Amino acid sequence: MRKPAKSELRLLVIFGAAVFLALNLFGVRAWMARKQSIATNIAEIRTALEAAKSSMMAAESIKSAQGWMKEHPAPVMTGEGASTDLLNAVRAEAEKAGIKVVEETLLQASPESEGSSALLQTKLSGPFAGVARFLFELQSPTAWRAVSKMTIRSDTEPPNVVMDMEIRQYYVPPTTGGDSTGS
Repeated sequence: MRKPAKSELRLLVIFGAAVFLALNLFGVRAWMARKQSIATNIAEIRTALEAAKSSMMAAESIKSAQGWMKEHPAPVMTGEGASTDLLNAVRAEAEKAGIKVVEETLLQASPESEGSSALLQTKLSGPFAGVARFLFELQSPTAWRAVSKMTIRSDTEPPNVVMDMEIRQYYVPPTTGGDSTGS
């Protein structure tokens, strides 16, 4: 066998170096792709851990609310009963606070994700102090009432205000005994 010439040896070394470089580049490329995949997985796991942590914190913070709800359950009544109770409560509280009920409209009772509620849209007029007292007394937590919308504007007489609001009365519908079972 003949001895390779210097130029052939150089070509062989250059070819070997090119193959070595190409293999290293493929290796670096595969390593970078794997590194990116691991980084993405770590980010997803961190996000999942943060979501789980916030869910656990929310569950811990809601325990006291669940205890309060067991001690003070929502009233059991029908939609009409809740509407009547809400209307009477608004009228009584307005009278005690010294404000005038200008208009009131009972809206359709609607089942919601939190439970059922009766809805009253009303317009009241009177002194601001009376309106504040009315709002405070009307929204006691144990009454299961809440103001969902409210606007207050000054009346033509300076100390008085006009308030438009929607009030919800939350309740639990009564359960029917044996009607839910099939025959």
